[in-house]
Amino acid sequence: MSMKSLRFILVIMLLSVQGFSLQSVDTATAKALLKQNGYQGDESQLKDMAKNYRDKKQSGIGNEKDTTLQKNDSAMQEKKEIPKGLPPEENSMYENILQNKIIDPDTILKKLPVFGLDVFKNMKPLSFTPENNLAAPADYTIGSGDEINILVWGRMNEEYRLKVDREGRINIPHQGPVAVAGLPFTVMQKTILDRMQSIEGVQASVTMGELRNISVFIVGEVKSPGMFTLSSLSNVTNALFAAGGPNKRGSLRNIQLKRNGSIIATIDFYDFLLSGKDNAGIRLKSGDVIVVPIVKKMAAIAGNVRRSALYEIKQGDMLKDLVSLAGGVSPAAWTNRIQIERFQNNQFQRVLDVEADKNQAIPEKEILDGDIVKIFPIVIKDDNAVYLSGNVYRPGKYEFKQGMKVTDLLPEFKSLLPETYFEYAVVLRQNPPSFLNNLIPFNLEKAINEKNSSDNIPLQTMDVVMIYSRDYFEPDRTVFIGGAVNTPGKQKILENMKIRDLIIQAGGLLEEASEERGELYRRVYENETVSTQKTGFNVSLALQDDPKNNIVLKKYDAVFIRNKKGWEQEKHVTLAGEITYSGEYILLKGETLNALIERAGGFTKDAYLPAATLTRPTVRLLESKRNEDYVNRLQSDALTVSTELVAKQQQAGDVQNLLMQQQQLMNRMRNGETAGRVVIDMTNEASYGDFLLENGDSLYIPKKAGTVSVIGEVYNPATFRIESGISSVKYYLELAGGAKANADIKNIYIIKANGSVLTHKSADIMEYTLCPADAIVVPQKVEYKNNFKIFMDSMTAVVQISSLLLSFVTVLIVLKSY
Repeated sequence: MSMKSLRFILVIMLLSVQGFSLQSVDTATAKALLKQNGYQGDESQLKDMAKNYRDKKQSGIGNEKDTTLQKNDSAMQEKKEIPKGLPPEENSMYENILQNKIIDPDTILKKLPVFGLDVFKNMKPLSFTPENNLAAPADYTIGSGDEINILVWGRMNEEYRLKVDREGRINIPHQGPVAVAGLPFTVMQKTILDRMQSIEGVQASVTMGELRNISVFIVGEVKSPGMFTLSSLSNVTNALFAAGGPNKRGSLRNIQLKRNGSIIATIDFYDFLLSGKDNAGIRLKSGDVIVVPIVKKMAAIAGNVRRSALYEIKQGDMLKDLVSLAGGVSPAAWTNRIQIERFQNNQFQRVLDVEADKNQAIPEKEILDGDIVKIFPIVIKDDNAVYLSGNVYRPGKYEFKQGMKVTDLLPEFKSLLPETYFEYAVVLRQNPPSFLNNLIPFNLEKAINEKNSSDNIPLQTMDVVMIYSRDYFEPDRTVFIGGAVNTPGKQKILENMKIRDLIIQAGGLLEEASEERGELYRRVYENETVSTQKTGFNVSLALQDDPKNNIVLKKYDAVFIRNKKGWEQEKHVTLAGEITYSGEYILLKGETLNALIERAGGFTKDAYLPAATLTRPTVRLLESKRNEDYVNRLQSDALTVSTELVAKQQQAGDVQNLLMQQQQLMNRMRNGETAGRVVIDMTNEASYGDFLLENGDSLYIPKKAGTVSVIGEVYNPATFRIESGISSVKYYLELAGGAKANADIKNIYIIKANGSVLTHKSADIMEYTLCPADAIVVPQKVEYKNNFKIFMDSMTAVVQISSLLLSFVTVLIVLKSY
């Protein structure tokens, strides 16, 4: 392949990368790009090469993977990227001032942005170009490819859409060609109107149709350099946005527009960013080249300015110019000293402190490339203020005035909150040179009452006046009330508070409160001895404000209101099941179970008394406590057993199995619900006749069940109907499939319907006659196999047998020798 052909293919590849179809690039554009790449051939050779390239593409020869040339340019320009979620916006300068945030320049230097680049952050190349359907400005220059619309009416009614050809002319029907290229829009419009309206009886209007596209080159430090097809209305600003904007190395203040090899404009994009003035408004032409050079001079300014950033500077820019680019200093900036970090002769970095003049103006100091300017915050604030805090209505800072005293902040007692402590208040003062806090105590009451007294302390700047509440010195100023009141407990004691006030504060008396018996307990101090004194009072008279009974209270007093004689809370008992009048009953004093059953009408004829169930809440709580104690003992025993087994070098698996069994047992006991059942024989009136009931007791009398249950280690745990004449345990065990191999036959027990338990120690279990609602429980056999012990016992037996055989053989040998 020849060098010329290779260069041509490189140009075509460049065009395809920029998203152009081959047909959209005119010969002049392609030729200009070829010449930049060293191609010196004539136009006919260029056309022949382009034709050959098109023929190869149509016949499928060449790079078939290059489908970029088939993309539609307008579709690419219309496609826009949806910006992703933006980071949270930083506080503004004024928000930082309101929040009293100190802006340290050194903390923000590492994340300092380059000013101006964020404008292009969310723009995609080729997504910011003028629309071609906008009205053409009056000075728009007509060129080849523009569309001109002519509307004719009157003697003729015609509409023409005419394209300006390569020779710069349009061919108007019945009028012939008219040269329009190079004419401003208004001149072109007048020329055509004059031509059309020269026909008698004809009116016409001339407008622009679709505008031509132009091809420009954007090179240098931009995000997407190359050649771009833009609208003919585009200027340098449009082109920069089309290329994605300058990168971080690119200059924003020295952008060059080249036309025919000459620089026709240098654009400072800061004018657009800072004031909105688009000085880059020169309209582009095909073949224009926009160059974004590398930035040559930059300086950083950080801290208490309105916009900390990296700024591009020009030769001769002064410190005030840089501060102006940053929007000026903030109100919180300390301009007495501005620090500049500067690189000196590419050898070292120096620190320069620039001091402001008497007028606090920005000093005259030239800014050099690489300078870092720091504007520090004001750290001394409120130096003309005094502070008021504590038990006052309006705490805060106040302007200091010469001759100010404490009473200027607190002119009267109304300035204080209730419960103020008057005997002691302080002024915190920082005295130079150490500026340590010094306490100046004073009597607040005297200061307000006697404004000329020494307690009315003269104030200085930065003083803090602290007023205390009584709770600070007497934190537990309370009295206690208990007994028959609605809200027993501690109450805050108030001045001149009496027993009646305390009873009312506690919500008043309960129904059971005695009207006569109340008790007051008071601490009595005698030197170092403390004792408690009891004083009785009549509650009714105290509520009537009788001075002998409505006693004034002191701190730590305790008042008790006793119950009326014989007062008891109502006790409720529930009778359920086969009771004539079942339901909830209020228990009378000293009433027994038998008496309550009689009051409820006795049992029904279907009552099955052997299965009666009596539950009691106090028993339930006691059972829960005992279960918890037993589980705790099991845990302790398990730890002891495991320690002993490990000490005896037992196998780890055996120890683990034992601990697992114990843990399962403890979990079942801990998670099991306690019934609180009291075992009582309801078949014998003598056993429950004098049984006293408690609040919350519940008696349930079921109907005759006619069944027995078999549970535990059997093959078919179930409930079975009692067979007539057959009621032995053995029979029902066989119905349940018999005991499993791991069943503990010797320890089978029976739970009777009334909750009592029958074991083999008190009866022959297998031949015992079951009653309805009884349950047979077959427990699991618990075995602990110590494999290590079995092995050691076996080895001991082997050794003993071996010793015996050896002795026998020895005897035989001895006998044989004789």
